[in-house]
Amino acid sequence: MKAAGSLKGAYGALNGVYWMLCCLAYSFSSNFLLGRGYSNSQLGAIVAAGYILGLLLQPVAAALADRTARAPVAVIAGSAGAVGLAALAVALLPGNGPAVTAVYCLFLTLVIMLQPLVNAFAFYIERLGTAVPFGICRAVGSLAYGLLAAVLGGLIRRAGENVVPLSGLVAAVLMAGLMVWFASAGTPAPAADRGGPKEGRAGGVLRQRSFRALLLASALLYFGHSFQSGYTLQIVRGVGGDDGDMGLLTMYAAVLELPTMFLFERLLRRFSCGGMLRFAAVFFAVKNLLVMGAGSLGALYGGMSFQLVAFALFIPASVRYAGEMSGPGDANRAQAYVTAMCTAGSVCASGLGGVLIDRFGLHAALAVTAACACAGALVMVLGVRSEPVK
Repeated sequence: MKAAGSLKGAYGALNGVYWMLCCLAYSFSSNFLLGRGYSNSQLGAIVAAGYILGLLLQPVAAALADRTARAPVAVIAGSAGAVGLAALAVALLPGNGPAVTAVYCLFLTLVIMLQPLVNAFAFYIERLGTAVPFGICRAVGSLAYGLLAAVLGGLIRRAGENVVPLSGLVAAVLMAGLMVWFASAGTPAPAADRGGPKEGRAGGVLRQRSFRALLLASALLYFGHSFQSGYTLQIVRGVGGDDGDMGLLTMYAAVLELPTMFLFERLLRRFSCGGMLRFAAVFFAVKNLLVMGAGSLGALYGGMSFQLVAFALFIPASVRYAGEMSGPGDANRAQAYVTAMCTAGSVCASGLGGVLIDRFGLHAALAVTAACACAGALVMVLGVRSEPVK
């Protein structure tokens, strides 16, 4: 059995490499695809297709990961290998033909599919006998996201768009290596039974109104969040910036997540997950409204500052909230429900975002996303209970 500190450190590293992949998929798809000659509408369609396929595969992968005690390691390791192969193929294929489109879509699909598995891996480690400070480990992911974004902006400007898939290859290799390490960490204890129905507990969660409100709110909030992440380059260019400015702004937003995530375990001792989710939702709406009204890079930085109390608080609170509502044996599937709705919001943002920009302009697109964020905040505030129903 590995030492507790080593397990925590390795889970933090897993978050780091996974969110590096997310940085490439969420924030730098524009740089890669526009650099290869795709239009905004084509970009949106490709990213939306990747999200949809990832959404469809999330429950399948989660069910496989829940089958046996050690299955999560094998599923994540195999997925990481496939991500690396897809990234390598995209880097080697020229231009913007059907092959590039299909393989890049596969790359996005696999990255999206992995998210609930990486989140729920915290519960796998806890069954190894080590309590996981999820907020701190997730903060490592934000730090890696921000650092990679800062570096990539300048590298793309100098070396071209192929930096994106090549970075994905490196991150995938690192993730696979971590899974090999976890495979030697021992066999986790069987999932503890918290009572309630023995079968379909994750399905039972869907019958709770509070959890359904969380799912709907998550989709609406992620519509605005994903538009800002996926079309950051267009937003920055709209106020006179370039790829380098986009990388720095992305890094700024990611670094702002660190204090909240590092302090999340302390916040959890004082506030309920439901209360933190409602608080975060309100500031999602504020952030979207400020970004919509920004007319300069300075104003964009001001709007993105609310990442500190929006996305940074929502992520660990939603993971813990879903975990509280389900048993450890269903942790992967419960996470998959939440991630699926976030992905659904991302699908809509990606698919509609490019079309809205091309047909109606950037400001109209930002207005739509701000309206969705406000609706999501309203659903969260009115529908999510302070304490989950056990």
